[in-house]
Amino acid sequence: MHPLRQFTVVFVLLFLVTAGAATAANGAVIEYSGDELVLDAAADQQIHGTTPFEEGTVVGIRVKSIGDTHPFLVSKAIRVGENGTFVVSFDLDELAPLRGGPVEVSIRNNESEIHAIEGVLVTNNMPDGSTLSPPTTSTDRPSTEPPTETTTTTTTSSSGFEIPGFGVLAAVGSILALAVTIRMTRD
Repeated sequence: MHPLRQFTVVFVLLFLVTAGAATAANGAVIEYSGDELVLDAAADQQIHGTTPFEEGTVVGIRVKSIGDTHPFLVSKAIRVGENGTFVVSFDLDELAPLRGGPVEVSIRNNESEIHAIEGVLVTNNMPDGSTLSPPTTSTDRPSTEPPTETTTTTTTSSSGFEIPGFGVLAAVGSILALAVTIRMTRD
């Protein structure tokens, strides 16, 4: 077989194997009501959803600012419940005096993002033209200290080395493709 054809066969096999592994992890959902996810700069802001993982699997839920929103990042490591569901609560009241706006909420597993959506953080300092107003039930106190950033990273890998989208199926497919290529070059 011509070397270019061998390369093409190996490339196609690797693509097919890794595409299946990447789509297998795409069962995560972050649930919210309304047109978009809205988080208030207040205590006990709950985020809930579903993952494709078994009960007890550790995932990270991350909320980070994007765009013109005052920079911040908060995250928590939690164990998913029955049927892969989760509920996590963030205290975002320290962010009330800061500039609000767009945020990204993501679900992470083994240091890889498996699902992310954009939402809005509503604070006392919203951008011009915003139709959102801050919560009126909180007792916001201006703070001169920047918000405390919490970052938690959890890995369940035994080696500590993860490549997103490449699992056992991709490894087996790669080995098979390599074996076929070697066999064809020897014939």
